[in-house]
Amino acid sequence: MILLQEVHDGHEPIRVTESVKDGARRYYVGPALYTEVDAKGDNRLGYITAMAREMTGASSLLLLGTAGGALATLFSRAGGSVTAIDNRSTAFEMARKWFHLPDEVECICADALQFVREADRLWDAVAIDVFQGTEIPEAMYAADVGAALARIVSPGGIVVWNVADSQTAWPVYVIRRIMRIAGFAPEVVPVLAHDFGNTLVVCRRVMPSPSPDTRPRIAA
Repeated sequence: MILLQEVHDGHEPIRVTESVKDGARRYYVGPALYTEVDAKGDNRLGYITAMAREMTGASSLLLLGTAGGALATLFSRAGGSVTAIDNRSTAFEMARKWFHLPDEVECICADALQFVREADRLWDAVAIDVFQGTEIPEAMYAADVGAALARIVSPGGIVVWNVADSQTAWPVYVIRRIMRIAGFAPEVVPVLAHDFGNTLVVCRRVMPSPSPDTRPRIAA
């Protein structure tokens, strides 16, 4: 394994490595693996593939938490429009330099939650992959998160939230509750490899049923 780059910018260090055997590259934050792609930039992590599968049919994506950008690259290469958010500008620089992130991907350095609260656009899909190490920051469980997401998701759109834990873990329960209150129908999708892996909370907008026509009718 070759160390391609290491960054110390006041946060946990970022390391990018390359396999001598096949050219595959990995993006680590501290000891946690966030991104893995092959020599052509194609994703190799199961949970990223599963997230993309759940968003099939969406034409625009807001990605919260970019790291090496494997999901953004996958979605963009399929013809979708991507807005990628990360609170570390070095993530975008490294994603473009080492992980084939397309120029077409819009990259914004910002706090994910603050961006969602202030955004005035709509996306067909929102993917949430925000972590500190392997834990979701407490701020992401704020009471207004669900409503803020509902405001920026297109009618009939979807939010896919990645949790680095089992489907019975506390974060999964909290996310389901937050999103259900906001008018989503959350579904838990485990992504396992050898009985260990991630859990996706897949949340689709619940569209209100049309009101019955209660106007009086005149007999013919």
